[in-house]
Amino acid sequence: MSSKAANPHQALYESARQVLPGGISSSIRLNRALGRPFYIARGEGAYLYDLEGREYVDLLTAHGAALLGHDHPGVRAAIEAALRCGAICGTETPAQSRVAARLAELIPCIDMVRFTCSGTEATMHVLRLAREITGREKFIKFDGHFHGYHDAVMWNYGPPAAAEAPGAPRPVVKSGGVPRGLADYVVLLPFNDLEAVRRALWLHGHEIAAVILEPIHYNAGCIVPDKAYLHALRSLCQEHGVILIFDEILSAFRTGPGCAQAYFDVTPDLCTIGKCVAGGTPLSVFGGRRELMEHLRPLGDAEHSGTYNANLIPIMAAEAALAELGRPALYDHLFALADRLYAGMNTVFGRHRFPARCQGLGARFGLYFGWNEEVREYRETARQDTALALEFFAGMVKRGVYLCDNGGRPTHHGFSAAHTASDIDRVLQATDDTVAALVKGR
Repeated sequence: MSSKAANPHQALYESARQVLPGGISSSIRLNRALGRPFYIARGEGAYLYDLEGREYVDLLTAHGAALLGHDHPGVRAAIEAALRCGAICGTETPAQSRVAARLAELIPCIDMVRFTCSGTEATMHVLRLAREITGREKFIKFDGHFHGYHDAVMWNYGPPAAAEAPGAPRPVVKSGGVPRGLADYVVLLPFNDLEAVRRALWLHGHEIAAVILEPIHYNAGCIVPDKAYLHALRSLCQEHGVILIFDEILSAFRTGPGCAQAYFDVTPDLCTIGKCVAGGTPLSVFGGRRELMEHLRPLGDAEHSGTYNANLIPIMAAEAALAELGRPALYDHLFALADRLYAGMNTVFGRHRFPARCQGLGARFGLYFGWNEEVREYRETARQDTALALEFFAGMVKRGVYLCDNGGRPTHHGFSAAHTASDIDRVLQATDDTVAALVKGR
């Protein structure tokens, strides 16, 4: 039997490299723990199944898009209904305004919304809107926060910036092809440092259109700000006429129906919503106060258009997903799972004297390797032992649990409403077995 026949995953990888750069459709999908992409044939509920039918407890959950689990029956029925309507795009239907109205009911800052296909598009449009509203061109971005892949925000996330010396961060571009001059429009600040914001607004407030942030810094694992810090940001932005933007592409619906802004009781001017909002189909949202959103054309002068904006498949999927995401009881279940998982993993790490930490909030969490103390600051993640992280992730895959490897660097993981306490116990047993093997092998 040939090696390709014996290993369909490797055979597919070799074939894919002939037609896809790197053999993948998104740069992060080369799994460094496995040396190839993690290939799946299907997902169902809390589980993924690979090309040979092996089952895995899914702790990737489509980078957060599958908060309701895979193949949710209500979402599937909505997609089938949309297909029967003809998969409409490029025109309006009654469904768009229904979904917009439901989002306005759930999310504190939203009076009006517009729809896009991705989080990258949502942050691109919301920053442009803030510039049009204020007539200013610069914005404040926090060190390590991730806001998509358009050129304006491709600064200071990931290891190079994290490894810098203390002090004000310098611009570190995260991709080739980004014009260096765009750094002149970004004011980079450390997160959770109120004095840094106060000083920047005192010096540059007349030039700054917006402050944009992840209200929960999940893209560095899970770094939670002080509630007082967020309230003070709200006051400072109001004082200086600066638009406060919560980028909730990832944090939306992790902690409750009103998202992170309701959890912290801080209402931004504008926000972005994404990932799970449409049950795993490609839809993102930006929205906010009526008088701000009415700066969009045709009422104002900020452009936003696109053939696939709010096409019927994700819109009808969103209507079904929001019916679930708006139920308070859902979050009782999610927080119970969170308590069981996060405390359980840290108990395992402590019992084996293994240098790792799990910290999370709601349905999303980070894993840090090389130490056990709480992570409060993005630059602390430069200490990550990436080799140990990759060994851990490979061991978990071997034991039937899939997490995102991210090259061993800190990132976010999560579970879904379809997960059960038994699934969490299965993850904890795999964690115990993996850590025991790693400790024994050292």
